[in-house]
Amino acid sequence: MERKLKMKIDAAILPIVIAMYMLNYLDRNNIAAAKFGSLVEDLNLTGTQYSSCVSILFVSYTLMQVPSNLILEKVGHPSIYLPAAMAIWGLLSMGTAFVKGYRELLYIRFLIGFAEAAFYPGTVFYMSCWYTKYEIAKRSAIFVCGSWISGAFSGLVAYGVLENLEGTFGLSAWRWLFLIEGTLTVAAALIAMRVLPNLPATTRWLSKEEGLLSVLRMIEDVGQQDDDSAASSLSSPTTPPSKFASAMAGFVMAVKDPKVLIILQMMFSLAITGGINTVFPTIVGSLGFSRPKTLLLTAPPWILCSITSVINSFHSDKTGERCMHMLWGPCLSLLGFLICIFTTSTILRYIAMLFLLQIYNSWSLGFAWIATTVPRPPIKRAAAVAFVNIGGNVPNIIVPFLFYQGSEPKFYLGFGVCALFAVLGMLGALALKAHLRRLNVTLERGGKVDGLDGKTGFRFIL
Repeated sequence: MERKLKMKIDAAILPIVIAMYMLNYLDRNNIAAAKFGSLVEDLNLTGTQYSSCVSILFVSYTLMQVPSNLILEKVGHPSIYLPAAMAIWGLLSMGTAFVKGYRELLYIRFLIGFAEAAFYPGTVFYMSCWYTKYEIAKRSAIFVCGSWISGAFSGLVAYGVLENLEGTFGLSAWRWLFLIEGTLTVAAALIAMRVLPNLPATTRWLSKEEGLLSVLRMIEDVGQQDDDSAASSLSSPTTPPSKFASAMAGFVMAVKDPKVLIILQMMFSLAITGGINTVFPTIVGSLGFSRPKTLLLTAPPWILCSITSVINSFHSDKTGERCMHMLWGPCLSLLGFLICIFTTSTILRYIAMLFLLQIYNSWSLGFAWIATTVPRPPIKRAAAVAFVNIGGNVPNIIVPFLFYQGSEPKFYLGFGVCALFAVLGMLGALALKAHLRRLNVTLERGGKVDGLDGKTGFRFIL
């Protein structure tokens, strides 16, 4: 019965969130492809104005992460909340097609960041409500594959639009790029509202037995019910008097937890390295090929990343191990950065670019790790996921300025900084493993960690 239930849940959740993430990535990063059109010339962007427009999205995106996840946990209707946010950023993306200058582009990118902030941390928290600690890594990887596949197809879509729609109905091709992708996003959001389930206890199309099983298996996973009853007992002797107080209690618990802080350092470091996604077409463009070839050459590294990320996460779930599976992605990326620094050979540098994106093998796995490292109460888990995702997106504000105009094709500053943080990310993973091992010793001796009783058999995944 549980196998059938998981198949039913997978069929209802995964295709929708994958499609949503594909469009999320397209709408966030289509500005990089639009640069290969006439965006810079049409809007008279000068100096660092283009980099500012890329980075500003992540300022608002970062500010809204924690509030959004706390709201989602309290509202309890992800099937409405997440698609609604998607529809808003889709409409704003469509509006980008009609901007006339730098200020308008900057403002609308800032607003898109607010709307998009709900999606990734919200979906990670949402999936952690449905899947156990031995199921979530592979599902997270499949979900995040939407982003990597989108990275591959974004270049192909941009190639088709920029080469064929220039001047259609008097609009530049880059304007059509925003218009088409934004329209697809709004349409997908309306479909998601009808299809996406809510939470295990509130999904109406599950039978009574399936609903009970979906709740019980999450209790069995941790030895504790997945509700906020633990929040008050961990933070104060009385129940918080309001939803706001409960949300704040969850946030305070998250920021005081050493596990969360270690993961924050790890994911921040990996995000600096992975921030190359915001400038990847520019990096590929430094090879000196024409615009069509450059856009097409961005696809293979993303496709390879999609394949290796799924294999890595499936193996991590199968073996019940996280740390070593977190390390090899940064190792390959580090090798890629070193090749790019020490050679300008076109063939070798393109091979290195296949390695650069392997950092993302660790990305989805890192968020699966935090969801199982902070399993209860859910309000703390929601805050922790969002808090770490803030650290994972602040670098996107910084990285575009490391690959500044005039530093091509060697990009010494950008490649050097990214290589350094790949090493720091690996050290963070090792530190987290050591800390969790100490906590498991406490549990094995019959002690409690974060209100979780070792006598139930719960152990942290290393």
